Amino acid sequence: MQQTLEDFYKVVRAAGVNISPSDSIETSRSVTLVGYSNRQILKNAFQVSLAKSLAEQDLVAECFEQYFRFNTFETIEQLGHEQKNSADANADEAIPVPTDEYQGDQPLAKMLLDRDAASLSTEMKKAAREVGLSDIWFFTQKSLYTQQIMQKMGLRDLQNEIAQAAGKGDCPGGTGLAEELRQAKDYLAEQVKDFVEQQLSMFGKNAAKNLREEHLQSAKLSNIEQRDFHIMHHLVLKMAKRLSTQYSRKKKRENRGQLDFRKTLRRNAAYDGVLFETYWKTKYIDKPRLMVMCDVSGSVQAYARFLLLFVYSLNDVMTRIDSYVFTGNLINVNDIFEDYPVEQAIDIIMDRHGLGGSDYGTTLLDLEDQCMDDIDNKTTVLILGDARNNFLAPRSEVMQLLYQRAKRVIWLNPEPENFWKTGDSVMYKYRPYCHLASTCNTLEHLERMLDKLLKAATGTV
Repeated sequence: MQQTLEDFYKVVRAAGVNISPSDSIETSRSVTLVGYSNRQILKNAFQVSLAKSLAEQDLVAECFEQYFRFNTFETIEQLGHEQKNSADANADEAIPVPTDEYQGDQPLAKMLLDRDAASLSTEMKKAAREVGLSDIWFFTQKSLYTQQIMQKMGLRDLQNEIAQAAGKGDCPGGTGLAEELRQAKDYLAEQVKDFVEQQLSMFGKNAAKNLREEHLQSAKLSNIEQRDFHIMHHLVLKMAKRLSTQYSRKKKRENRGQLDFRKTLRRNAAYDGVLFETYWKTKYIDKPRLMVMCDVSGSVQAYARFLLLFVYSLNDVMTRIDSYVFTGNLINVNDIFEDYPVEQAIDIIMDRHGLGGSDYGTTLLDLEDQCMDDIDNKTTVLILGDARNNFLAPRSEVMQLLYQRAKRVIWLNPEPENFWKTGDSVMYKYRPYCHLASTCNTLEHLERMLDKLLKAATGTV
């Protein structure tokens, strides 16, 4: 029964409900307590143990009704009527039917001829487990799994039985048995195919979607098509939520963890060394102040879009976010983010300030004039750009000043590192003045870099 529960958990996960190992262990214990005699109580136990919201409760209930249904081979009684009707319709052709009970020793043939729905259902589900049907993802796998299940149930022996019965020549009983077994085999194939389709609808519910999302996470952002933007936005928000959950709350360990000996001894000096009061080291996350500078020229615009979306989805982790975009001059876009929702604000920024040729030297001079006085040792500066300067003056001395003033300077470049000294790229001149410079051209790269940014803010007091 444990394997049945594990397969059910897999169905629930495929429906989009997150189930941790501890959730499955606790649910299995709950099921042991409530038992299997009352279907409604069992369903309620699954809902309470696995779901974390009302919407998830509905999903669990739907998965329960779909997984624990027992309508397989329920029409097997009709098979006998169809065979009788077929014999009547072909009376002129003198197709005989078997006059005696089946005397063979082939189990599958016996179950089919005896109309044993319970045994057929049990054998089919046993065969399905043996061939790993719970791993089915795509409709193209239906035929493969159908054949594998039928072979496990004894299809080869059934076919041999049909051939042997048909080979009895003029024996009416043998010919009739062969015909009955052929119809039973066709019926079995239809039932197994229907069962496989049901399993596909459960286990492969979100498989195509998950594969698409996995592809988009690792695809270059410049190659993402407009029709996939809504999926990308969903992925960005999901990644941001994961990071936000990890870093938004101050992580404190009071009265546990590592003892702060110096503070404990100092506070208990009046008690002759008796430790009436203990003090423990507290771990916390320092929310960084972030300044973001994004190149929105044509070659980098797609990357800027998703970086801004990602950063502003982490606004509960940051003390303050100042956003600037540039092609030549540096433009403050904080007011746009204040007046519009994030996704709409990004579209407006790209429409107003996107495209054009890059001039990093002019941008850095604007940075020095407009922002340098506000940058201090609590400010992290995040720059996104390919550093292709159209052979203009790079003004790397401003980068040196920025490096000296800021807490961290992080440069995300969409191009591979071996391109940083080719053509009009001046990245090799800026790199010495960055605390971290890295290739970043996919969602996975973005998530990893922002994770490093937030992790670097961790301190112990």
